[in-house]
Amino acid sequence: MWAEIPLGFTIPGTSINTISTFSILMMIAFLVSSYLASKEAIRKKLDSNVVENHVLLAVLGTIVGAKIGFVLEVWDRIWIPDPDGFIETLKYVLFYFHGMGEKYPGQAVGLWESLFSRGGLVFYGGVIGGSLFIYIHMKIKNLPIWEYGDIYFMMLTIGYGIGRLGCMVSGDGCYGYKASVEIPILTMVFGPHSAMSTMGVRVWNTPLMEAIINWILFAWMWFKGRFQNYKPGFMAALFLIYNGLERFLIEFLRINDAVIPILPHPTYNGKPLIHHNYWPGNPPAFYFENWHWYGFTQSQIVGIILAISGLIWMVRGKLYEKTK
Repeated sequence: MWAEIPLGFTIPGTSINTISTFSILMMIAFLVSSYLASKEAIRKKLDSNVVENHVLLAVLGTIVGAKIGFVLEVWDRIWIPDPDGFIETLKYVLFYFHGMGEKYPGQAVGLWESLFSRGGLVFYGGVIGGSLFIYIHMKIKNLPIWEYGDIYFMMLTIGYGIGRLGCMVSGDGCYGYKASVEIPILTMVFGPHSAMSTMGVRVWNTPLMEAIINWILFAWMWFKGRFQNYKPGFMAALFLIYNGLERFLIEFLRINDAVIPILPHPTYNGKPLIHHNYWPGNPPAFYFENWHWYGFTQSQIVGIILAISGLIWMVRGKLYEKTK
């Protein structure tokens, strides 16, 4: 897999001479989603110009929300209490780019360092951020929220799948630990050109698994579901249920720290393994060989909350009923 593609030139005013494959796939995800969303809006006799405006809000909200989600995910490494007290900790977190990393190199990361890094995007944070930006705009403009919302959540299924494909192509570390079986494509070795190599270890290709699962839902929505005249909100609720359950299950194979530990923490030679985000470089092969699911992760908790919320919404609102 390839994390960066050489540009052949340096962008003026910067030292950047490559473009990440992940960013290319993310751009494709937004372009495909916006194109199909406009077509569906026209079919439903809605204003396609509104959709175009919402694409811009979605991009902005997704980036903001995804970065905030990442900060929350690594907060235990941002807020490391200083022996000199709360005020001293707050000073370093707010006024130093590397935060507590200035005092504890390799053990802490900075708030601003995390917010403005090239990587570090959390999907659910992006969904919440993008949805919130669009929701506020629709409330202000008094637009039919779920008439448009169903279109956008339908687009999330294909956009999320393309984005996950970007994770796979770049090899950014969003994959799983060592696979117990060998399955073509669904398990693979991420090589030295990946953002994070697996050091020759065959791991679960969870990005591709998620992409396929979400494309299956999109195929049903696009080719059949959207013509069934379900009540407004049906597609949104279905996405919450489907994606929440999918993410809850896929996390059992992914490398992620537990928020609610159930099993002993993964160890090597009797010592706990640290998460790959905290290694100064690529972690060694034994990291992938010894990691395992040991408790419910942040994504599992958010996923099950979304799935339950979507189910309650679906049943209480009888969204599965069809309008005439």
